[in-house]
Amino acid sequence: MKIASFFLICLVGFCLCSTPVTVAADDDKTPGVHFDAELASVWTSGNSETTTLGSAARLRRVWPTTELQLRGKATETQSTTLTRTAQGTVDDFQIIEDENTEKTAEFYNVQASARHDLSKYFFAFGGVDWMKNRFAGIDSRTLLALGAGNTWADTDRTSFKTFYNFTYTFQTDVVENPFVKSDFPGLQAGFAWKQRLTDSTRFISDLVADLNLDNTDDVRLDWLNELPVSISSKLELKPSLRLLWRNEPSLTEVPLIDVGGTPTGDTVLTPLSELDTIFTLALVVKLGPTAEE
Repeated sequence: MKIASFFLICLVGFCLCSTPVTVAADDDKTPGVHFDAELASVWTSGNSETTTLGSAARLRRVWPTTELQLRGKATETQSTTLTRTAQGTVDDFQIIEDENTEKTAEFYNVQASARHDLSKYFFAFGGVDWMKNRFAGIDSRTLLALGAGNTWADTDRTSFKTFYNFTYTFQTDVVENPFVKSDFPGLQAGFAWKQRLTDSTRFISDLVADLNLDNTDDVRLDWLNELPVSISSKLELKPSLRLLWRNEPSLTEVPLIDVGGTPTGDTVLTPLSELDTIFTLALVVKLGPTAEE
């Protein structure tokens, strides 16, 4: 999935929606359809080149007691290294430059969820979460979740919810681990916290913990922290930090060399790092007129 294609799909879904669009600065409970998108980009050039592109979009349909949500995020980094060699003699030579471009990071995530308030303090929840993170060893992971949660606070300044789900995961690794199951049931718990700090600044923190019931040593954490700062009614500047931790990470293949440094032609399997850190600084654009149904 290319980032441009992903963003285009989100825009098409927005345009096809038949109900009026509602865009509110901070009123997430306003009934109607809410849509926002964000873009992030970093580019360096010179002796080496690095390009990082990121996009995200969120589409929500809100009723008085029910909310449907579709959101996605894509981040990709490409690095270009420049190798120079000289051809000729010491006094007469020409410089030959060779560029090598390769992808050094990618992360794709799509989520669809539904929440229905059974009372002021209790709600039912269901969702699907798909992720691709090849540099963490995950070629594709689909997680189905069904459960419930509690609303502990829900005011203009503070919102705090906890949830508890039964899950089932279908995972395809870049390098297959012959000792573990790729499909497994699990338990999930976490919280969603929103706090208004000033009239223009909010703090958002979402934590999700997953337990593999087939292998209870396999624990995963996904912790996202955001600090949106409103520039206007339609623009926000949003720095975010996402931490992805897994107690038993996926495997990777490493070439084997002998004690003299000569390649043997064999490979061995070794775990990847347990923690991935993703920092982005994005411009959030809120599309559509402000309207109430």
